[in-house]
Amino acid sequence: MTTALKPAFVFDVNRCVGCRACEMACVHVNQLNIGDLPASGSWREVRTFNELLVPGVEKLHLSMACNHCEDAPCMAQCPARAYSRDEATGAVLIDPDRCLGCRYCAWVCPYDAPRFNEALGVMTKCTFCVDRQHEGLEPSCTLSCPTGALKFERRDIGTLSQEVAGFAQASTRPAVAIMGLEPARRLPRTHVPGVTPPWQVLWQRIIPRVTFRHEWPLALFTWLLAVMTGLLAGAISGRVTLDWRLFLAAGVLGMGLSASHLGRKSQAWRAPLHGNRSWLSREILLATAFLATATLGLTPISGADGWLRAGLYSGLVCLLAVDMVYRVGVIRGSGPLHSAHTLMTGLMLMGAAAGDLWILVPLALLKLVLFWTRQWNRRRLGLTAPRPLGVARTVATLAGTALLGGIIGPIWLGFSLLALGEFLDRARFYDELEIPTPSSLMLDGMPRT
Repeated sequence: MTTALKPAFVFDVNRCVGCRACEMACVHVNQLNIGDLPASGSWREVRTFNELLVPGVEKLHLSMACNHCEDAPCMAQCPARAYSRDEATGAVLIDPDRCLGCRYCAWVCPYDAPRFNEALGVMTKCTFCVDRQHEGLEPSCTLSCPTGALKFERRDIGTLSQEVAGFAQASTRPAVAIMGLEPARRLPRTHVPGVTPPWQVLWQRIIPRVTFRHEWPLALFTWLLAVMTGLLAGAISGRVTLDWRLFLAAGVLGMGLSASHLGRKSQAWRAPLHGNRSWLSREILLATAFLATATLGLTPISGADGWLRAGLYSGLVCLLAVDMVYRVGVIRGSGPLHSAHTLMTGLMLMGAAAGDLWILVPLALLKLVLFWTRQWNRRRLGLTAPRPLGVARTVATLAGTALLGGIIGPIWLGFSLLALGEFLDRARFYDELEIPTPSSLMLDGMPRT
């Protein structure tokens, strides 16, 4: 049985001189559709490993665009089903009429291929020059390479290798083969005792793709889901009285905030269409189910208790989906468990509202340990870790826990302080979250080299 050969990029690191002719060719061929191109002007980008010429570390260039993966995460996770594949060429394409501009495909792509077009409010990316391929021509970038570093060939996708700094090993079966450095080009290792590694300094200069300032509506929405789940547990226990109209209004406000960051808000209705694969679609579906069932449970109808419990369960699963959406990012100095994860926050606030100290106290202390461990690790790495925020978060958590423990003060004040501490941590979560890109992976590869 013969294996089908498919179009693929072939890149030889040893031949690339960083002239960026491939970038210019991308711009030239797509200039008639210049509105679709990213702000940089090209869907292909040449990135340099060891641009600062650190002694004892090789310098190399890596020309990257969309790799049109066999198991493309952008296609799997797009909530609007805006991605499709051209079967003849294997090209992964975006339908701008379906795209809602949520940018999540840029988060899940390990190669930084999808780019947001501010003017159009949609995502764009390399098309594999699909129209040229249908005419029997090669992609423009491969034809323009003067050194033969970038080529276009038919290969068995399952056998391709990409062992080079900056290229994520993500099991997506990308349609690109990369020849790494030859032994003759490798340099001896050097180390200067007492000198701060340059990559540690450069980590601070990584341009963040996610910040609280830009994503505050999402931060408020995800925090609000955890707070509402906690209050619902209080309503079930009889310790909290909730008005269904206020609860519904808060939920609608939160979902409205989550939609406000979309590039094309008119297409927000498409967000739940990919619930069988996309965690973002699941989050929206579960948030809707949580709001609907919980609101029914809070109204004076028959079977309200059953609806309340259904709302609580759907709320917890929704918080899990929220955490799964953000698993594509990394936070330096943190382990797999983050103090601002919404499921843990929701469980802690459930214990707080229901008066269960066996849930509240251990989770509150665990969150503080995780928070301060991360703060210490980030300072050790030379990264930002604001002390005033840490103090405010700690005081709010300890004071809230003490109040809810019945030591002093009213219960509502204790819950409010706990919720405030969690919001501060959630806001910091967005400033610490890094979506890996080839450039950041190159910096990560410096210590190993």
